This record gives sequence, C-alpha cells and structure tokens, in this order.
Amino acid sequence: MMLCARCKWDMAEDTPGEIEDIQKEWDERSTSYDAYFNTFGGKLDEYLRWKLIKESLPEDKTARILDAGGGTGMVALPLAGMGYAVTLFDLSPGQLRVAEEKLRKHELSEAVEIIEADIAELPFPDEFFDLVLAVRGPISLATEPSKAVVELSRVTKRGGRICVDVSSRYWAVIRKYGRDPETALKLIRSELDHVHGAHGFGRVFSPEELEETFGRNGITVTGIYGDFAYYLPEEMRKATKWEERSYNQVTEILERLSRESSVTGMGNDLILVGEKY
Repeated sequence: MMLCARCKWDMAEDTPGEIEDIQKEWDERSTSYDAYFNTFGGKLDEYLRWKLIKESLPEDKTARILDAGGGTGMVALPLAGMGYAVTLFDLSPGQLRVAEEKLRKHELSEAVEIIEADIAELPFPDEFFDLVLAVRGPISLATEPSKAVVELSRVTKRGGRICVDVSSRYWAVIRKYGRDPETALKLIRSELDHVHGAHGFGRVFSPEELEETFGRNGITVTGIYGDFAYYLPEEMRKATKWEERSYNQVTEILERLSRESSVTGMGNDLILVGEKY
C-alpha cells in the first residue's frame, strides 16, 4: 500500500488528517488499491478478517449490513454475492467508483447501496443495522476516531454485532523504539495517540483502550484479536506467487497468534468483535 507524504515513521504529530486530505489520498489510491489483495500479505489480510466476519454474519439474509469505510467493495461485493443486502459507504468518491464498476461487472449493483459519507457523521437512523463492519483502518484514519466509534455503535441494533479493526499502539511502539525512542515513550505512556500504522497516519489503540472505548458506547466485546501479518518480511508480504503449503502454514500461525491473549496487543492491527446490549 502506498504511503502519503505526511505518513512518515519519524512523524510525532498527534493530529488526524483533514477530511479533504484523506479524501484526496484515497482517491489517488483507488485504482491501485485492489492490487494489494493479490499479494501474499493481502491474502493474509483477507483470511483473518473474513474468518471473523463470517463468524459474525446473521443467518437471516434480509438482515441489514453496513460496510463502513468499505472503499472499493472488498467486503461488500462477496457479501452481496452471498445474498446479503449491504450498505457501503466511504469518504472517497474515487474508491466508490471502483466499487460501483466491480458490482456492475458481477451484476450485483442492486444488492449494494453506495453512499459517500464521513464515518464520524453517519446519515443513518439509530439502531438501523444488524451487523456493522469497519475493517482495514477506517476508524484509525478518521478525522475524529472517538466520534466514529460513537456513530458506528449508534447505528448498530440492540443485539446486533459489530466487527472493526484499528491500528495497534504497541506495534507502533515496537516499530519506533529502536529508531525514535522519544516518540515510542510518548506512545507507550499514551501521551501520543496518532502515528503511522499499517493503514497510514492515524489513531492507535491498545486492547484495553479499544475495549473501553466501545464498552462505553454500549458494545459488549466478545473478542479482540491481533493481526500479525506485518511481522512477515516485506519481500514475503509483497510476493505474488507462493506455495499453497506455505500459505496454509502461515495462516494457521496467524490465526493461532490472533487468538493468543498474551500477545494480542503486539499485533499490527487489533480486530474487535462485539455485540450491542
């Protein structure tokens, strides 16, 4: 994934991006973004998230599903193919145009409602969706991450489920402390909340912060999982050819690590699954 000019590991700024800047950056990425999912790292990204999403899917195919910050439809498209009605929104019109083209190609346009919106200000009624998804970083990248959590929780039905991911605070510390111990110390002290993560420059969370943030918005957390794909060597993550045996071995390792509570917080991303009470 390409990095924006301001997303440097030596940045110690603790402010999220402006909406216009985020929108422009993801518009520019829209035509190349899907290529990442043809790499070994991209397939691993899909594997873990899809496993958790499938465990959260409603049995009722008439259930309303929200794909928040869903970009090019990497989640909405397969869900529509499974027979679900999905609402896909994103801040980037460029990303949404790619999603529209893919849906037309697969004759699934009628199954997915597409809306341009800000995750921190959702145009949906309270308790509207049976399942809310926000994966691959939209909360961390939001201009107001705490407000994004409020909004995602608000539109989830009571008894409904939610599955989101965020950039990990402790992974950022691990990446920083050898080259920039001052910033790493601020991160681990929670004096600094924004840094470059797996998805770009955005808000980082510890498992405890993540659970507390959603908990105070009415979400009972049923699991927090760590994603360790970025611990693989860069050449391995970027590979476009691999042996099936190696893939199966690595996915089993990643899945076992993801569910190992003693190391969860060290994942590059944290994936939260919960239910609204």
